Amino acid sequence: METSVLRHPLIARTVAEIVADGGGRVEYDTGGGGREVLIAASAELAATTDAPLVIVESRVLHAEIRSLISELQPGLSSAVLSADEAALQPAGSISGVLAVHADVLRDPAVRQPLLQMARSADHLIVARHDYSDTTLDSLAAPAHELRLHDLVPRVTATPRPGVRERRQAAMPPRAIPSGLRELVAAHWASIERKWRAIDQLNQEAPDGERGFVDYEEHAELLQNTNPDEVKQRIERLRERAETRSAPHRHQHAPHVHPQDQSAAHQQHGPQGMGHT
Repeated sequence: METSVLRHPLIARTVAEIVADGGGRVEYDTGGGGREVLIAASAELAATTDAPLVIVESRVLHAEIRSLISELQPGLSSAVLSADEAALQPAGSISGVLAVHADVLRDPAVRQPLLQMARSADHLIVARHDYSDTTLDSLAAPAHELRLHDLVPRVTATPRPGVRERRQAAMPPRAIPSGLRELVAAHWASIERKWRAIDQLNQEAPDGERGFVDYEEHAELLQNTNPDEVKQRIERLRERAETRSAPHRHQHAPHVHPQDQSAAHQQHGPQGMGHT
């Protein structure tokens, strides 16, 4: 979890709206900052209303959650529970702000206790994926969506020459949060390495074969491959092209009957053999 994600305008607005509404639900794509929104909104709402905060999340994330809360709302008192721990709490014992990630509801045994807990809380905030359990949806309203295509500026699916300039024009450095920016930068860096591999092969090719590898014609070479594999596949394409073109190079050559060829050898001697 990174606080930098919370600086994205759409994510920051979602947090502000949930706090202003006193609760709600965020439905998000993986990598869309849903967990950060859940923690940031619940911590800010608890601090604003001076209410206790209880967060129910997977146990493996508890340390990260506590660290994020201490960074966002220093001194805020909160409890971070697993679904099993939350299910053991007495009915009606939870008040204040309750934040739940719906993935913990995969276990049917915890759904009813958490539903009772949600009903007793003063404020409920839920984060969920499209495939998460919907038990708490009716209590966590209004709903907000965070989709990756809204968070990351759309780019051309098939890169073309001048890809670096197109990327910089489409995605200025501060257009996306650093957490997502590294992923996008790594993707484009990989594409640029493959482009350089194609350029190098074209430069090393004989004059008659310059431009043999055309991006539009061989764009599939750049999909899910590394530069070494690109080189190998291009070399195989060149070999097949040479094999196909070999008959065409000789199809207009005059047919020489073996007897005529023998006569030509006798007439021209060794010099004639050197030109066959």
